[in-house]
Amino acid sequence: MVLLRLPVLICGNDCCPTMTDRLFEQEPVLLAELRKDNKKAFAWVYDRYYIGLFCFVRRWVREQKAAEDVTTETFIKCWERRARFDSLDAVQAFLHVTARNACLNHLRSLARSGARERAFTEWLAQEDRALAREDGPSEDSLLDHVCLEAERLPPQLRRVFKLSFIDGLSNQTIADQLHINNQSVCNHKARALQYLRAALVNKDVYKLWLLTALLQKFWGH
Repeated sequence: MVLLRLPVLICGNDCCPTMTDRLFEQEPVLLAELRKDNKKAFAWVYDRYYIGLFCFVRRWVREQKAAEDVTTETFIKCWERRARFDSLDAVQAFLHVTARNACLNHLRSLARSGARERAFTEWLAQEDRALAREDGPSEDSLLDHVCLEAERLPPQLRRVFKLSFIDGLSNQTIADQLHINNQSVCNHKARALQYLRAALVNKDVYKLWLLTALLQKFWGH
């Protein structure tokens, strides 16, 4: 169980963000609380940015466990620097750069070990070509769009999406984790899918059958 592991590791069992933590949505408040070592403020950062960061890492680190480790270590380093950030943009930039460097180190290690000789050069080439393609959306680029829109979901929908789509948990397990009933989980998933479909259709970035295939795991538990 990766998504809740880091906040619990750092903060204890009472640190997971709640619907009442809207105060942290105010950037000056969030940054001030991070400087005060407020662990709930950091849990808000973790909850808010985990999806996008994990999906970014997973594009380059294909092994699920290794991608989880890279993402977790990135957030640990973010926590260690919590008092140094002067803006939320700086937090996001730090997460992205740190994760990118960790992916680079991971692929270098694979290349040295001979496990995937071409992984390193392929990664660099894909980085240089990022956002430059004009041949329509691939599954990876679609996943990027899905993750971007998922970060904009309301907090409870975002948590259900993470626990289902990324962690692959069943509806009942999600219900137990979030202390809600099974039907509420189903309702949250339906609302999340409705939001994502509408957001992505409006941007004309995918074919409906491809999104359906990509989200099949999210809906199918």
